[in-house]
Order: sequence, then C-alpha cells, then structure tokens
Amino acid sequence: MKRPTTLYFVAVWSCLALLIQASILTRSMRTYQAAGEPVPVIWSFLPVAALIFDIWQTIGLVQLKRINRWVVVVFFVLWTISLIWNGTVAVQHLATKPGKLTNVFFLIVFFLTLVSFNLLSAWYLGRRSFGEFTVHYNKEKHSEAMQKLSQKRVLDDIRKRH
Repeated sequence: MKRPTTLYFVAVWSCLALLIQASILTRSMRTYQAAGEPVPVIWSFLPVAALIFDIWQTIGLVQLKRINRWVVVVFFVLWTISLIWNGTVAVQHLATKPGKLTNVFFLIVFFLTLVSFNLLSAWYLGRRSFGEFTVHYNKEKHSEAMQKLSQKRVLDDIRKRH
C-alpha cells in the first residue's frame, strides 16, 4: 500500500507553515539584539527547538502517525483563525488610507491563499476516511515488518544448524 501523493504536498505545506511560525516566534530575539541587550537563554534555544519540532512533525506526518496528524490539524485551524483575525485588522487599516486599494487586494488574495491551504490541509488530514487509511496502512506496515523478522529468524535458525 502506497502513501497518497497529496500527503506529501500537505507535509511540505506543514513544514513551511511551521517554519514561518518559528521565524515569527524568534522575532523577540531580534528585538533584544537590536536593543544591544543580551538575549535570554530561552530565546537562544527557541530556533533550534522549533527546527527540531518541525523536522519531527514532518517526518511523523509522512509516516502517518496519529499524533503528528492531529497536531497539524490543530495547528492549521489555529493559524487560520489567527490569519482571519490579523487579515481583517490589516485590511481595515489599509482601507482607511487613500490610494492603498491595490495593496488591500493583494493582501486579501494572500490571506485567502494561506487560509485555503490551511483549511484544505486540515480537512484532508482530519477526514474519517484518511484516518481509516492510516490505521490500515500502519497495520499492513507492521505485519510486513513482522514477516521480515520471522523470515530472518528462520534463516538464522537454519544457519545455526549448519
């Protein structure tokens, strides 16, 4: 049984989205650096921790692990809510300035694109049929691994006898 191709697109989008969020989280570190103050230790480890989490999350998603799938679904839903809120505020701010109509249009298209990718990805991963597929896939993968292990044991037993 093969993984669906769409899963790889969702995994890439998830990886990029988590990297975007990680870069936003590390802005506080840049504020300390710009002010010439020492960066607190916790902020120094944050980029590395975010990168490790992103790699773990992407690999787990491609391996069709349940926890990674639901972490991504929750992440996309929360990020979508944040995008809608921040997008509304940004559009209202730009709409009050004269001559900024084209900026408003591009901002709306940009936010709608991100929201669409997020909602489609969350929907795809959250479907019951996809959940059933992952369970079936993981059972099949586990049974194949067990077959290989038993074949290896049989071969080892044969070698020991001779």
